[in-house]
Amino acid sequence: MAKGRSIYGYTNYRQYLADFYQDRKTSKHGYSYRQFSQAAGYSSPNFLKLIIEGQRNLSSQSIESLIELFEFTGNQAAYFRSLVQMNQSENDAERNEHYEQLQKLIPITRRYELDADAAEYLSHWIYPVLRELVQHPDFREDPYWIQRRLTGRIELKEIVQALAFLKKKGLFSRDDSGRYIVKDDAVISSDEVKSLAIRKYHRRALEQSLAALEDLPLELREFGALIFQIPEDSLGELKQKLKLFRRELHQWALEKGLDPHSHSQAAIEPTVVQLNIQMFPQTKRNSP
Repeated sequence: MAKGRSIYGYTNYRQYLADFYQDRKTSKHGYSYRQFSQAAGYSSPNFLKLIIEGQRNLSSQSIESLIELFEFTGNQAAYFRSLVQMNQSENDAERNEHYEQLQKLIPITRRYELDADAAEYLSHWIYPVLRELVQHPDFREDPYWIQRRLTGRIELKEIVQALAFLKKKGLFSRDDSGRYIVKDDAVISSDEVKSLAIRKYHRRALEQSLAALEDLPLELREFGALIFQIPEDSLGELKQKLKLFRRELHQWALEKGLDPHSHSQAAIEPTVVQLNIQMFPQTKRNSP
């Protein structure tokens, strides 16, 4: 049994350290970072404070020292090791590997705490696309029908898996009249898993856009680029303009979907659209 709170469900080991310290500070009057660091065997009084604040990383020896302090054994110890490695990894391939290990180590009854649903939802472009397609008036829970309606390259087994996931998690269902409805609050909580899942999703979306260049005629796609120069300190303002543009487009699309006149002609059917907006600096300041 661990000395403090359970490690299961945490997706950031620094947050666990902060919570452990706060628990001790609440239960023990005058408890300090010096005492916390000494208990873990460190001579520097602020060592763990620097770790919590993200200014330092844990070494392999430090990981084992903390495991001993927290009295972690078995899966909890393995979970803590994988968690630290996930948070300190330098690339997403390693982070994904460690995240998958966390999912194997956590008790089944607590896996929801890992935001596994959020990671799964963003793991493939088909999930959000299918969630929108469900609202098509002629939608059918038929993988063959769905495959024929998609422009992206996808296997039937991926459609079957996506349908099963969306239904199991209640992201779409039928109302009393038999009409398909979708759940509004689709995604996510933990920043650590969220950022990892979103980056993975954007990679898949970029791969799909490459396929679209080959598969779709020009009149059905719009690929463009704009090169311009702005002061470096204006990048934040540019990001906000792009976010506002996305919100305005989303609101316009929602209004179009609710407008009865937009569905007045039987020949006009709704279509699910993928919109990717890319922006990044092509230059950087000179090194001193």
